[in-house]
Amino acid sequence: MNIKSAHFLPGTNKRLGDKYLLLECLGDGSHGWVWRAERLIDGAIVAVKIPKDLTKDDRMLAEGKELLNIDAHPNIVGIYDMGRVPPENEWFFIEMEYFPSQSLAQKLEQRGQNFGNTFERLFGIYAQVLDAVGFLANFPSPISHGDIKPHNILVGAGDLVKLTDFGSSALPEEIYVRTRENGGTVLYAAPEYSDSVSRKGAFEDLLRGDIYSLGVLLYQLLTGQLPHDTPSQVRRHAPFRRPSEVNESIAPSIDAFILRCLERAPSDRYSDIDSLRTAFESARQHQLNNPKYAMPTSSGLAGSDWSTSVVDALEAHDYLKAARIAEIEFVRTHDSGALLQQLNALYRAHRFFEFKDVFERESKISKLQGEDAKSIHLLAIKTYLSLREIDRAKAMLLEEKALGVDSLEYDFFLATVYGLEANFLAAREVLEAINRKSPSKPHVLIRLIQVCEQMRDYAAAVGYLRYALRVVKNSPDLDLKQQRYQALGLW
Repeated sequence: MNIKSAHFLPGTNKRLGDKYLLLECLGDGSHGWVWRAERLIDGAIVAVKIPKDLTKDDRMLAEGKELLNIDAHPNIVGIYDMGRVPPENEWFFIEMEYFPSQSLAQKLEQRGQNFGNTFERLFGIYAQVLDAVGFLANFPSPISHGDIKPHNILVGAGDLVKLTDFGSSALPEEIYVRTRENGGTVLYAAPEYSDSVSRKGAFEDLLRGDIYSLGVLLYQLLTGQLPHDTPSQVRRHAPFRRPSEVNESIAPSIDAFILRCLERAPSDRYSDIDSLRTAFESARQHQLNNPKYAMPTSSGLAGSDWSTSVVDALEAHDYLKAARIAEIEFVRTHDSGALLQQLNALYRAHRFFEFKDVFERESKISKLQGEDAKSIHLLAIKTYLSLREIDRAKAMLLEEKALGVDSLEYDFFLATVYGLEANFLAAREVLEAINRKSPSKPHVLIRLIQVCEQMRDYAAAVGYLRYALRVVKNSPDLDLKQQRYQALGLW
């Protein structure tokens, strides 16, 4: 049956104008269909994308037009032809390489079927994506893909990977900007491109957006999670778990690689694909050649004193090992001292999200009392401050004060909370009370200088600075502040 109207529902064995016989629907999305089709002129099997909204201008429908008639690349789905289908010229088509495959998104749903069960396999997939992005970036007129995510990565036989769907790709000199309508895309987007509206800028800006997406992709491959759960979190660049907090087998070098890709400021990310690929290969080899990060078993601790093992691990700065040893002991004995050591090690490792999970779980089911409980609560307050959960930290501090806990350390953190709330008067009052009880503490004096500056009370700030300079010797920061005050005529 021939299709004679632009308003049609494609079906098996329907002819699309004089060009194709549609054989099998490979995808039916909100914006278009993708069909396995036979090209009538020569019987070749291809994939044909048919946009649903045919009222758009041709250039808005022409996904990947930059890739027409280029040399083939093994990791890029080839684009062969596009335009209006003769003879009616009503329907727009994009003819592509037919690549029997599943999307990486579908593959990731099959982790229970041994997909992604080794670092080698996941790294092999990721390396091919890097090759594809690098191929686009090294064109004489370089191209940014703009929508790197598992849904646009196809995985075929032998884990051959091909990047597809160039609907958001952009050349820097384009005079129009493509619309990004897929809400799910935003979770892979850089904060600067998370408004779901447009992508524009110099190629270097667009590429750094791709590099952020590549960081999200590797994060998901290795942890099974995304850094952020909502578009709002992406836009704010809300704090998220380090990859190794989700999967403790991840080596520090991989952690560092992903986190640099995910820096909020584009200038703090890798500047180009070549430097990113070099860093990835180094981190990849470190991960694959280092068995250190395997989870120890409790049997390995038999006959040893767990607390000594924890101390040894802490002294070696192997905080995760210390945390695991203490965790095993706490599960075995419910000793609050072991819980304290586990949380202390997690805090020192900056595993703040993991700390929060353990603390909040055990606070509900364990009766924490005595000095161990006080130390645990203090660590929890510091952790909440690190996570910028100011309300939770303040609530815990006020609870401790209500119970009659008299601690200058608690008071200092309460002053910190007031400062973060911009309640500088309250912060100053608490800090001055601390200074009266325990004078000449450098960290208190420095904080008082900062608070007085926020209150525009420069006379008091100068007074505290003079005080701090007598207490703290050879401080470049304080010396620089003195020079600035002198330049302003405040000294």
